[in-house]
Amino acid sequence: MKKPKFINTENNLILAVLFVIILFTTSCTAYKKLPYMQTAQNAELLKTVTHQPKIMPNDILSITVNSSIAGAATSFNLPLVPAGISNIVQSSAGTGGGGSLQNYLVDQFGNINFPVLGTINIAGMTLKEAQNYIASLIFPQYISENPIVNIRLLNFQVAVLGEVNRPGTYSSSNGQMTVLDAIADAGDLTIYGKRDNILLVRTDGNGQTKFFRFDIQDKNFINNHELFFLQQNDKLYVEANKAKGNNSAFGTMQSMTLSIIGTSISVISLAVSLYRISK
Repeated sequence: MKKPKFINTENNLILAVLFVIILFTTSCTAYKKLPYMQTAQNAELLKTVTHQPKIMPNDILSITVNSSIAGAATSFNLPLVPAGISNIVQSSAGTGGGGSLQNYLVDQFGNINFPVLGTINIAGMTLKEAQNYIASLIFPQYISENPIVNIRLLNFQVAVLGEVNRPGTYSSSNGQMTVLDAIADAGDLTIYGKRDNILLVRTDGNGQTKFFRFDIQDKNFINNHELFFLQQNDKLYVEANKAKGNNSAFGTMQSMTLSIIGTSISVISLAVSLYRISK
């Protein structure tokens, strides 16, 4: 009876080591494509920035004027909308059980029709600038003390599309949102999302649409305040990477065929190995 001939274990060990090295190298390369803001250090902090979006045509604003002088600011506030009556423009927060204040729709020229003051143009101003401007029109011409003017932007929303886990439109109650906030709301990018070439579509106050691209893996993009801080009605689009494109090139039948071929090769290899051992 012949002694079984075993496969050369030294060659097998070399092949196994090479396979592990290739697998490890490939895994490291793939991993480097995933993290955001690579090489960022704790010492490299973003300077504190108070960002406020600028008012644009078609924005919906809640504006209230208050004064410590009883009744002095009443004429500068829109009348209440009775509870239960719908309004075409979304109403602001309720004032109690009796209804809520009407809101202002900025027209195509950047104007609003303000009580007592009439038509005023506030397009291009930040909320803080618009508050100060309206207060300067009221005091001291109409009341004897500087009023408190509060403005809220009610239609701040951003659309996130493409390779994210939850595509959709997301809003901000305080009128501020960063790129990272929007991505977090959308459930983060999928592994197929192209992180180094995200598209930002923005329409400015003049109705012009502009396109920007940025690399979220670059630690320096966070210092580009014009892109890092989003504006109302911005749209973020995350393109699919090559891996997603390659996967989409194969249909169900092609995937099944490759699976069957791979299984067949494995079975044949196992049979050949057993045959060599038994000889």
